Amino acid sequence: MKTPFQASILRHPQKSMAELLSQLAQRAEGATADVYGSGDLIAEFEQKIARMLGKPAALFLASGTLAQPLALRIYSERSQRLAVALHPTSHLMLHEQDSMQKLWGLQAVLTGHVERPIQLDDLQALDSEQLAAVLLELPMREIGGQLPEWNELVTQSEWARQHNIAVHFDGARLWQCPAYYHKSLTEIAALADSVYVSLYKDLGGIAGAILAGEEDFIAEARIWNRRAGGNLISFYPYILAAEQGLEENLASISDAVTYAQRLGPLLATVPGVAVNPQQPQGAMFHLHIAHSHAAVIAATKRYLHNHGILVLSKPRNANPDYSVCEISVGRSAMAHSPEYWREHLMACLADIDQNEFDTSI
Repeated sequence: MKTPFQASILRHPQKSMAELLSQLAQRAEGATADVYGSGDLIAEFEQKIARMLGKPAALFLASGTLAQPLALRIYSERSQRLAVALHPTSHLMLHEQDSMQKLWGLQAVLTGHVERPIQLDDLQALDSEQLAAVLLELPMREIGGQLPEWNELVTQSEWARQHNIAVHFDGARLWQCPAYYHKSLTEIAALADSVYVSLYKDLGGIAGAILAGEEDFIAEARIWNRRAGGNLISFYPYILAAEQGLEENLASISDAVTYAQRLGPLLATVPGVAVNPQQPQGAMFHLHIAHSHAAVIAATKRYLHNHGILVLSKPRNANPDYSVCEISVGRSAMAHSPEYWREHLMACLADIDQNEFDTSI
């Protein structure tokens, strides 16, 4: 018999659709829906996030997949250059079906080692006269949430501006950075000409993104959003959910970073487990587990079925020899001690038999 759900190591406590929509209905009392990007509800939310990031203006967009190439296209038109420098593991390179080139007419220039953040030397090796922009991801999801050190980030920003190259931050998880850098969101965002932040990854909203920058930049972004079909008649469910997510989860993210910095090294003491990075920098890290993708999935399902505890995400790779599982720390993990998760991870992995496992649960 299946054990009732008890705990998850991932993100924040999940609500049912019915529960979430009921809460949003209460928030909607007295509010007026936005219409094609206009109205108090959306304008006030955009202004709120712009103030948090220290930028003059901001724009609510359906997704980061729209927000980021849109920003880069603006810089390309302004500079009359097509090239954008970005890391090989950038979301634009791995998860957007080559839209940067095929849809937005931009040229990707890959720089930096695949297993570490971009460094100043990487940028200096490029032909700066060809670059419209540099995209820097903070933190870097595909390599376990790694971050460049503060002084390194400052020098990269200064280098770009000396060469009249725009700096754009892929800040999908930027909310995690203040706890590592001991800087405010405003101080961090000041190093970039524009910043994208996600409204669901750490905040727990339904969907949506914010693009923030100078007023003239955001005015151009509104036009490009319309051209790209992103200016839906209303976004109010997403805005209400984002507001609620900010209230429920933003204040806990710094604690989640501190917790992850304790949790990661502890989980690395489980036999067959390594952590990337060895000392987590944000509220996330990757576990490299010496068992196959299929074996880890089966063991995780069995453990959830038998104990009601989810100890791993689905592996991000399909390697027959090892698995990479992303741990995104939020209020769910923090409801228990790091030692609790070490104990259950060890128990979950202990019964893996790589030659025979049950995938039927």
